[in-house]
Parts: sequence; C-alpha cells; structure tokens
Amino acid sequence: MTRYDLRRNARKDLMMSTRPVGRRGLFLGAGSLLATGFLAACGGEVEPPPAPPTGKELAEPTPAQTTEQLSAIVPEVNAAVVAADEALDAEKLAPRVSGSAVEFRTAAYTMIEKAEEWAEELRVPGAELLVPLTSVTSEFPRVAIALVEDSAEEGVPYFMALQQADAKSPYSAWGWAQQAVGIEMPMVSDPVVGSEQVIVDSEGLVMTPAEALELYAKVLSLGDAEDPEDQLAANPFQTGTHERIQTERAELNAGVEKDEAATIHESFSVTTEEFAGVRTDDGGAVVMGTLLSTRTVSIKDGATMRYAEDNKYTTVIGKKEFTSEYIRTFGTHVAMYIPSADAGGQIQPIGATQTALSATGE
Repeated sequence: MTRYDLRRNARKDLMMSTRPVGRRGLFLGAGSLLATGFLAACGGEVEPPPAPPTGKELAEPTPAQTTEQLSAIVPEVNAAVVAADEALDAEKLAPRVSGSAVEFRTAAYTMIEKAEEWAEELRVPGAELLVPLTSVTSEFPRVAIALVEDSAEEGVPYFMALQQADAKSPYSAWGWAQQAVGIEMPMVSDPVVGSEQVIVDSEGLVMTPAEALELYAKVLSLGDAEDPEDQLAANPFQTGTHERIQTERAELNAGVEKDEAATIHESFSVTTEEFAGVRTDDGGAVVMGTLLSTRTVSIKDGATMRYAEDNKYTTVIGKKEFTSEYIRTFGTHVAMYIPSADAGGQIQPIGATQTALSATGE
C-alpha cells in the first residue's frame, strides 16, 4: 500500500498512525493519527480539552477548537481559490485568502489575460485538512499551519499559513508552500495538545526564523558561498532554481564565452510583513514566510536576444527580441524546519510554491 493509499483510506474512516503523509515523512507527535480527515489521539489516548460552549466564541480557544475551525476553513479557502481562478477575479478570494496570496493571484491573472497558458501554472491547495499544526497562544495575531491535500489527483500536499488578526476576524490563508519531495519532516505535536507559537525573532533555535529566512534568500540569490558554515540543508527548490538559471545562462551565451553576450541573475528578498511559526516536538520550529525575487537578463552592447515563439513570458511582454534587458519577477511562499539550539543541525527548507508575477523587456 502506498502512502497516498493511506491518505485516501483515511477518508474512509481508517486510522493512520505515525506513518508519513504524502510521499514524504511529515511525522506526527506521540499518539497522533488521521481519522476521517482529522487528527485524533491514539496509543496513550490524550484527553482533549472540554468542548467549547455554544454561542459566544471563547476568547482563548483550545487547540481542539482551532482544529475544528481549520477543518471548516480549509475547504472554504479551496472554494475561494477555485472560484477566483475560474473568473480570473481576485476579489472572490476574500475573506478566506489574504495578503501576498491575493497579490500573487492578482498578478497571475494579469499574466493569464495576456497568455492563457499561464493558467496551467496556478497551484491550488485542496479541500481536505491532513495535519493541523495548532497553537496554544492566546495573543493576537494567532497563527496556524495546516498541511492540506493538493487539488490535483495524486498531487503533493501543501503547507498552508493561516492567521487570525483578532477575536472578531476569521482565519485567512496568506500563502501555501508545496511540500518538498524526498525531505524528512519533523515530529509535530498532537493537535489536541497544540504547540507553542513561534515569532519571527524567537530564540532557542539554531538561529531566529528571521535569520533563517534571510539566509535562505541569500543562498537562493548568490549560492552556497553565502552559507560558509553549511547551516542550510540541500533542498529541491534551491537546486531547481539554480539549475534553471545556469541552463538559461548557457543558452544566452551559446557559441561564446560565459556571460559574453548576456548575464543573468535572480535576487531574492524576504517580505517581513508575513510570518507563521509553531514549535515542533523536539523544540525546533516549522515556519513559513514570503520571498520576492527579480530575475534580470542584462544584454551586452551590440547583442540581441531572440526567444522562441512559444515562450510564455515574451508572449506577456508582446515581443520576442531584446537588446537591453529582460526582467521577470516572482513571489514564493516557503516552509522551513529550524532545529532547536540544543539539538543543533541544519535548517531544512521543506516546501515552496513560486508564482510568476510579471515580465518586461526592451
């Protein structure tokens, strides 16, 4: 039986213990399992907190209450994204989708209106909650991270970042990062117990989440030389990004010396307005953030870059030849695991979803 068979069987009320979800190993904390799409206690049978009373919402919801909320929110996020994508109308994302997820979708719809094949690039989180990473924190804003299925058949799950601004505001999703293939995941707490909420400058980790995200942006921009102490583990998004850039560099300079005809560089930066983080069982943290990047091709004097007729970026621009520069911008939601300072070890990126935002050239 495959791990995806396990996920499907969970929908049929079969219980899943601490086996990995999807193709990788996102491990649940002691006694956790999937049942009817939600996590419940097993083994030692952790007693859930008392059910909240009906009527007025509790000012300080329990982890179980948050899990119940997420089980309703995730399908609403999916429905909003599907409706907006069908209409190419970002206004349909509210109120369940917010922040950079709305900004990225708005930009993507503009790309699609100019070249409809860009619709194939849209990534849509599914309607089923697989693993909730809930917080015991009572302060606002409250955050949660949910592992949710992919909307595509046999697809790869997403880490979804959610935030509640205040007691009267609904949880909304500001980003989703597709789980990395082949990366072992950390142990996470049973949802009836919940986890400590981690803030961007939390200590007790090998580095603060802010520092970890900055390191990732630097390595994505300039390579492993920016990580001389080898604190960042290998990951598919970094590998794929660098491979694409080197492939394009070779194509730009075919028949001449490296960078003689044109140079290419992609620069990443961290968006500080968005962050979600929860503590893992081992004292580490799963965190999510947002990166923006600009990929610039600078063409040397006297050279002309000509792109194929089926190039989706140049279709958006409306021209295929450039003599000065050719620029593309992207937005990326990322998920990372940061070990505790006591345990040590490398920071492991565990998910990423990149969206093309614009293309220009002259």
